[in-house]
Amino acid sequence: MDQAVEHLVQLGLKEYEAKIYVALVGLGEANVRSIHEISGVPRPRVYDVLNALDAKGFIEIRQGSPLMYHAVRPDIVVTFLKKDLDTAAFESVKTLEALSVDARQNYSPIWYVHSDWTIQRNLERLVEGVTRSLIVLCFNKETLEKFHGPLLSIAQNRMVRVLFPKDSAGGLDIRGGIRYYEAGQVGTVFGENIFEKVFSVPISREGAIFQLECILIADDQESMLIYTQDGNRMAVIITLPFITCVQSRVFSEMFGHAHELFT
Repeated sequence: MDQAVEHLVQLGLKEYEAKIYVALVGLGEANVRSIHEISGVPRPRVYDVLNALDAKGFIEIRQGSPLMYHAVRPDIVVTFLKKDLDTAAFESVKTLEALSVDARQNYSPIWYVHSDWTIQRNLERLVEGVTRSLIVLCFNKETLEKFHGPLLSIAQNRMVRVLFPKDSAGGLDIRGGIRYYEAGQVGTVFGENIFEKVFSVPISREGAIFQLECILIADDQESMLIYTQDGNRMAVIITLPFITCVQSRVFSEMFGHAHELFT
């Protein structure tokens, strides 16, 4: 009974409505006293709830003394609830899309996302929008494996290159279409090996520990930095052209000093 009530609540009934409807399905036909005893709904509330169910067309009333109530067939009720739920979902999507259009008018070139699910959704959106090439700097193979699917989906018809720090690609699971590289020395850009000195090591700021895991650059136009802060995975998405163009040029320079793996 509890599970049936829970499912009806998920479909849109209020808890007391669901309890009384389920009780009536089990009883077949019953008066207020029996409905109260079986459903557990407080007796003063039973009348109001029965009236609400009657207004929705989910129960029928037989006149007499006392009044007797019975439930409309469950398949009819559930079909109605599902249709109502589908309509509400469709209207919600339209409303949210309208809000999204309004929000896009306030352009923000940098934003933060949290949780693996949200990062995955944004990564998929970034990758799906690639028209020419995708660059990935990888500092954690496990993170790359976790988010590998979207990269594979475009690797057959767009260039996808993944760059690892030196001696860190051992045991890599090779995936078709993706080109893998190992970084060399990049002294012409920063005067030091940026992978080992800047990207690959944890950085402490104001008591928090930051560790970079991956950077993705899509068509020189959008970048995504996946990192952990005190072990919690987060991401920064950047569409500011001053930053993404510089990132792309620097990372392309890195590939110029790298050597390709598995060729």
